Amino acid sequence: MTQCTTQLTLGFFGHKPVVIDFDAPDISSDGGVVLVRQVDDRLGVSRGMAEAISDRRDPLRVIHDIQEQCRQRLFGIALGYEDCNDADRLRHDPLLKTVCGRVPDDSRGLSSQPTLSRFENSVDWISIRRLIRWFEASYVALLPEHTDRVILDIDSTEDEVHGGQQLSFFNAHYDHYMYHPLLLFDGSTGQLISARLRPGNAHASREAAGMLARVIRRIKGRFPHAHIVVRADSGFCVPRLLRVLDRLDHDFGDVDYVLGIAKNAVLLRLAEPAMEAAQEMYQAQRHTVCQFTDFEYAARAWKKRRRLVIAKAEHSGLGANPRFVVTSLRGFLPETIYRAYCERGQCENLIKDLKNALKADRLSCCSFTANYFRLLLHSAAYRLMYELRHAAAEHSDELGRAQFDTLRLRILKVGALVKHSVRRIHLRLPLAFPFAKIFRALAASLDPPPAPA
Repeated sequence: MTQCTTQLTLGFFGHKPVVIDFDAPDISSDGGVVLVRQVDDRLGVSRGMAEAISDRRDPLRVIHDIQEQCRQRLFGIALGYEDCNDADRLRHDPLLKTVCGRVPDDSRGLSSQPTLSRFENSVDWISIRRLIRWFEASYVALLPEHTDRVILDIDSTEDEVHGGQQLSFFNAHYDHYMYHPLLLFDGSTGQLISARLRPGNAHASREAAGMLARVIRRIKGRFPHAHIVVRADSGFCVPRLLRVLDRLDHDFGDVDYVLGIAKNAVLLRLAEPAMEAAQEMYQAQRHTVCQFTDFEYAARAWKKRRRLVIAKAEHSGLGANPRFVVTSLRGFLPETIYRAYCERGQCENLIKDLKNALKADRLSCCSFTANYFRLLLHSAAYRLMYELRHAAAEHSDELGRAQFDTLRLRILKVGALVKHSVRRIHLRLPLAFPFAKIFRALAASLDPPPAPA
């Protein structure tokens, strides 16, 4: 490797200079990546992705196979290296080479930035569709054996663009050029189930019906008696989505929804008694008052009447604040349904983990297909980090509640000395590593049991 740094001398220690050299070839700054590799082996993420991607290269000339390249990108994203440009500096990292399946002193190293860029741009639409179906199927396959309830939280987010990316359009709601990804989470656990990249001018509900139908059918195929509840904000309360959910409930049973619905003149008129009661109570008590009620309602585009929960018929010092939720659930108090709907707000924190910690909005390729693949790469990295946090929760409440970037700083960003001999690859972590005990317990718990003799 070409050395791009020179010796540096610091003078803060008085009469003794502090000399810094950047020439330790056997040390990695990301010792915790071995945990990510263990999680990948447990879930089969890189293997599943590699099997879904078509490889049209000449096998006799291939140096870096698809699974190695998937691992390099997934592990890099998990470690905070979201750009392919980082590969030029990290491809010779001894530990990153090890977890990607190469020996630490392999002189060829991992894929360079141009090689990874060609890889990202080589993925076609057939591979994208296979990746999406594998991603959704693997989620269902990993659900616990006795699953009897699944909550599906669907939401969209915006990825602002800063160039001429294909199918990036101006979105008046967000007031910039963007892509408009669609994301589906497990509302009980926070696991990412599926992701779709859409043009910037796509409506919030576009492709949501197809995504939900596909996932619900898979869940019902494995758990016929499971109760499935879909939650979403008012952007998804459109006739087509309601019809699809009603049809799924008719076909499989126990498929319900709790969706926000935008207020209109009819809803405000129907909610007027509750709002007047809330206003009177506020005037008497002088603190915020909420009233809850429900009634049957059908918009003109709906084919049948649906129960409408009037949630938060609220009056405060700022005035009236009515909110509405439409649901197919029966037998619950209106307040209970509304509170359950409000829990979907956790979805915003999950999106922050995906976008802020894993940089899933770094969709800077020229073609839409390549950016789609990038979104799926970041989504797969989310699944690895989610499983790592879930495993860490068994050993540390702090790490079990940590955001992904905090988890990365605590147990992934640790220096490691890597030594390769004929008999073994030896990693040495710092004696002063504050999370050494948790790291050891976590690594031991993630290691698969030895194969029977």
